[in-house]
Amino acid sequence: MNRFALVALTAVFFVTPAAAAEKSKYNIGAGYGLANGGVLSLHADADISNTANAPVKARIGYDHYSLDYNNFGGKYSWSYNIFYGGAYYDLNRDLKLDKKVHPFVGLGLGFGTASCSGSWCNWASSPTVGGLYFIGGLQYNIAPTIDAEVNLNGWGGLTVGANFKF
Repeated sequence: MNRFALVALTAVFFVTPAAAAEKSKYNIGAGYGLANGGVLSLHADADISNTANAPVKARIGYDHYSLDYNNFGGKYSWSYNIFYGGAYYDLNRDLKLDKKVHPFVGLGLGFGTASCSGSWCNWASSPTVGGLYFIGGLQYNIAPTIDAEVNLNGWGGLTVGANFKF
């Protein structure tokens, strides 16, 4: 079932932007989330406004974090790799803000694996993790090809980063 979800999600987020390729704008970005001991986040966005007839962008991405424990003399670590895809709505037009300021909200679906390493991991399996995620934040255009981004999301919590347009 998880492989089917991966294929379906990948198809949706690669086919939809491809259908809008004539007017689409793409960017890639990276961020660092303050939740879960620190989350490294990499993502790519595609403007799908012309297919959705609204200021909407699709986002696919990857988050990685690990949590270290030292309990009762045993040390172990859980490592998480999350792949996600979703869409977010740009509120700039609705709020009539300066063209450099772009607040946004969105939803998506993420899934991945967790693995345990260390002295107490003999009992642990590598479960599949994920589910519905939310994202909300603000992008600010600091240069013609760079947006600073601050967001609140399901895995990274408060996340700061930048997006590079091409």
